[in-house]
Amino acid sequence: MYSSTYILFIVHALSVFLSVFTSVSYAHPTPPSSSTSSNDGVLTHLEPWMGKLYSSSSNLDAEDKKAFAKSLQGVELGTQLDDNKGIYELKAYKSHHPANGVVAKFLPEPIDGTILGEVKALHDVGYLIDSGMLMHKNKPTPAILMKKIPGVIPEQTSVWQKGSPAQQLALANHLKSKVKEEVVKWAVHKQLLVGDFHLRNIHVVMDGDSVVKSAHVLDFGWPGVYTVQKGVDSKKVEAWFEMRWNELLRLFL
Repeated sequence: MYSSTYILFIVHALSVFLSVFTSVSYAHPTPPSSSTSSNDGVLTHLEPWMGKLYSSSSNLDAEDKKAFAKSLQGVELGTQLDDNKGIYELKAYKSHHPANGVVAKFLPEPIDGTILGEVKALHDVGYLIDSGMLMHKNKPTPAILMKKIPGVIPEQTSVWQKGSPAQQLALANHLKSKVKEEVVKWAVHKQLLVGDFHLRNIHVVMDGDSVVKSAHVLDFGWPGVYTVQKGVDSKKVEAWFEMRWNELLRLFL
């Protein structure tokens, strides 16, 4: 017969094992086998023509890593546009860029590949104006100055706010072709693939309630910017876009 002390030891060991096993299982859920993303929109599947994350150390050269080495000068912040992302209009900007065409986005520290990759992606698509340290809440904070993308997110349009689910879906389908054109163009010509083009990362300009004048992706942060093999077939990117679009659309409709 086993002693009571030995039995208590075994019970305690099993409880510790189950506790660790459960915490690990929840921390690292198995990706869905029939989908390219998890329910929160994070990209988990790579096509053969997709490369590394833009934030990978091997994708960042010495110049990329100096993105926040200087202090930004001549910048006066205006109205805060997004409480969660720390985005501001500019009241004044001593530059050849007009202040009303620029926004400042503050980024969390520490400075790592995640935010350096975002700066690099913005530069490569032509949206970056400058980056560096800027005073925010009484301390120097990593900041990006980027071109202001015209429009609002689809949820802020009148057609979305007063429309039925069917009308909201119709708006999403109308702007999809413009977003698709942009994403495919960047992949083929810039070797840059944006994977997080959900509806809150898109600015749309409407002409009335039925015509989409423009639609542009405006967020290039984690988790969804990848390098792309040169010479990729645009048809492959288009097919991937359609699949990814439908996944992200389910987060909103």
